[in-house]
Amino acid sequence: MQNGAGKAIDRMDRLGDLTHFPALVNAGATGNVLAMVTATWWLVPRFPQVYAPVLWTALVLVANLTPVVLLRAVRFNYGPVPALRAMDFWRDQHRFSDWVYLAASANMAFWILASWAVFSVSHTVATLGAVLLVAFLVTFSPVLLRGLRR
Repeated sequence: MQNGAGKAIDRMDRLGDLTHFPALVNAGATGNVLAMVTATWWLVPRFPQVYAPVLWTALVLVANLTPVVLLRAVRFNYGPVPALRAMDFWRDQHRFSDWVYLAASANMAFWILASWAVFSVSHTVATLGAVLLVAFLVTFSPVLLRGLRR
């Protein structure tokens, strides 16, 4: 079993493998989280219904997973599977092991629901900035920590 950045992306079998994504791939995922936190901030005062955060989370997860399902249906088995260090965010996003999508979906759901809870209590630009900073530091931490280790 190969560990680390040389492992093929469809062979990822442990959470630690996620730390080997190229910085641009991690930046894409981080940008997605930050965009959803910002959209959540905008939605909170407009949809005070109790079911709104769950519905919003479901819509975001469907929107995030639909391209994966469509790309897998069309071209899942074509071409060589790249190693983690050589993957491309756009070209290879549909080629991970299934559990990676579960982990990414759980991460996105966490950020949406946690930010909805925070913004329900304090809906200010300063609160948005604080949540975005924390979300950035947490989701981009594999890249930031790699830079510190060098």
